[in-house]
Amino acid sequence: MPERIMPGLGLRAFYDPGQRDWGMSLSEDLRLVSALVQARVTSRSAALPATGSAGQIAIVPAAAGANANALALWDQSPAGAAAWVHLTPQEGWQVWVEDEARHVRFTAGSWVEVPRPGVVRIRTLTVPSHVLEPVDQGCILETTGSSAVTVTIPDEASVPFETGTLINVTQIGTGIATVEAAAGVSLNGITAGSVALDGPWSGVALVKRGADAWVIQGALAGAVA
Repeated sequence: MPERIMPGLGLRAFYDPGQRDWGMSLSEDLRLVSALVQARVTSRSAALPATGSAGQIAIVPAAAGANANALALWDQSPAGAAAWVHLTPQEGWQVWVEDEARHVRFTAGSWVEVPRPGVVRIRTLTVPSHVLEPVDQGCILETTGSSAVTVTIPDEASVPFETGTLINVTQIGTGIATVEAAAGVSLNGITAGSVALDGPWSGVALVKRGADAWVIQGALAGAVA
C-alpha cells in the first residue's frame, strides 16, 4: 500500500517494501518522536552555539533572524556531519525550558509561558496603546508610567479568546489607564464603550462571557464617551 501520513504529529508510515528513501524517512520520523515525547530544551533565549552537545535541543530565540522560534536539535545532517537540525513548531506544541524551569506552549506564532497553578504572571505595558493578545490570558497587565495607556479588547474575529478568559488591568503609575472595547464588542458593566480606572493602584478584571461579550469589574472612574 502507498505511504500515508498518520494523525497527530504527521509521521509517515505503511511504506511499500523497498519504497524509495524508506530508511531516511523512518529515521526522520523517529527523531521527531524522540524530540517531542517529554520534550525539554536547554533555553529559548540563549543564542545557539556554533557547536552543540550530543542530544541537545533548544528553541531558537524569537529575535534571531533565520529559524526564529524553531526547535533546534544537535544531530547529524543528511550529509552525515553533526549540525543543528531545525523543526518548525506547530500550534499547541509544549516543551520544558530548563534554564527557566517552566513549560512553554507554541501559541499564535510564539512560545508562551504555561501558567503555573496559583501563580499569576505580570506584564508591564510600556506603550500608549495595547490590544489584548493571547499571551495576556490569565495575566495582570500593569501600567507604570506617567503617560496615559489605553487597553483595547479586540473582536472575536481578530483574537478568539476562550470563553472564561480572565485578564486583570492595574494602573500603577499616574498615567490614566483606560479600557475600551473594539467595534462590535460589548463591555458589560459600563454604559459606554470605554472606561478609565480610578487612579494609581486601582485595577479591573476583564472576563470573556461569550463571543464579543466581556464583563468589566473593579475600581472604575466612570464611563467616558
